Amino acid sequence: MIPVENRAIEIYDVVTPRTEIGQRLFKIHEHPAFDSLLTPEAEQRILSEINLRCNKLDKDTLLTSDLIWVYRPYFDWLFNEDPHCRIEPMIPAKDVRETKRLKVPEFDVLCINDTLIVNQSLDPDYQTGDRILSVNDIPVSTFLEYTYPDRYDTPANIMRHYYFSNVVDTFRIKLERGGCIINTSTAGDTQSRVVLKLKQQQALKVQTFPDAKSACITIPSFYPNNSWLIKKLHNQIKKFKAIGITNVILDLRMNPGGNGDRFDELLSIFINRPSVKYLRKAKVKCSQKTMGLYDFLTEEMLGQTVELPDNEIVREFPLQSKMYIDGMRYYVLMSRDTGSIAASFCNILQFNDAALLVGEPLLRNALKYGETVQGKILLPTLLQQTGISIVEYDEYTRAVDGVLMPDIAIPYVARDYLSGRDAVLDKLLEIIEKQNG
Repeated sequence: MIPVENRAIEIYDVVTPRTEIGQRLFKIHEHPAFDSLLTPEAEQRILSEINLRCNKLDKDTLLTSDLIWVYRPYFDWLFNEDPHCRIEPMIPAKDVRETKRLKVPEFDVLCINDTLIVNQSLDPDYQTGDRILSVNDIPVSTFLEYTYPDRYDTPANIMRHYYFSNVVDTFRIKLERGGCIINTSTAGDTQSRVVLKLKQQQALKVQTFPDAKSACITIPSFYPNNSWLIKKLHNQIKKFKAIGITNVILDLRMNPGGNGDRFDELLSIFINRPSVKYLRKAKVKCSQKTMGLYDFLTEEMLGQTVELPDNEIVREFPLQSKMYIDGMRYYVLMSRDTGSIAASFCNILQFNDAALLVGEPLLRNALKYGETVQGKILLPTLLQQTGISIVEYDEYTRAVDGVLMPDIAIPYVARDYLSGRDAVLDKLLEIIEKQNG
């Protein structure tokens, strides 16, 4: 352990000798597919990329951020197969309680290729559409080499991969606005408050567009108890219909998933059918962790990937006809961040011709894996598996090679967002207006 200097609280890092890197990969045996996909040839190819990065770094010992960078080929390989699988750094504070008072910039960001744009802001010094160029003299392009390719993110999450760069007292942020370069500085606010306030801005946000006879409802997440969400959605859509709004846009671009509570009731609002088909089959990897979750697994099955019995999966479920609201046309905005049960929501609506999906494709295999369990710390490093999928699903879908495609493709273009407008939503409204004649 070595102390990390110039940080807001006392933290430490772990050094890893170069000789311990690039010989073999850590394995995730609980996952239903990784062991079979990581063939000796695939492992050797990834190790070669890791060693090339180590040689480029040219260090005898590597810190946590160095490990993140050199192991990026493997982390990306895991993430490309299963978007649930992430390896993240821990902040090794001398007093863990101190991490709760760490401050972060009071905005979130939209990432389009190598461009980072302010998406929502609580701080008047930062406006939607501002392009972030650097933080504490570190270029955005450098930060992005260390992190995952999320469409929507927070500065703190992006920075912490680069040598705990969010653990500071002040953030000097260089940005571009309207073609002008502006140097700013902020102490930010505690992460818990910033995250809460940003979520409150999005929670079932409603916008109406009379010229297009349209309205947009933002659904930022699904919850352990979706009854409130279902009631609000149902009542709001009935109000839209009463005032002549017939096009309803559901914005799930920042919805990572959540819980499928009362999903049959939720889908009944949009689908006019007695029932919907959901799963063809599902498989689970038998391990010590999964044996405690599924009674049918036995010691003899350890290491095997086996199909779940009928009583453990939902192949088809009935809908509630009284919830359906007719005479409406639905569109669902989705992005690469739309995941887990939110991805299934999009898929079910598309498969049942209940809505048109709009935006960009979902991540590969966004529908394929789920039921995550807590991952482990990759000792002796400070890296941690944040969640491991244990079930492989086979949903009824129109996905192509594991990728759910939009019916109306509207790609993210950085220059369209520098004005502060929501370009994808604007373009969809233009399409709807033309359809309305």
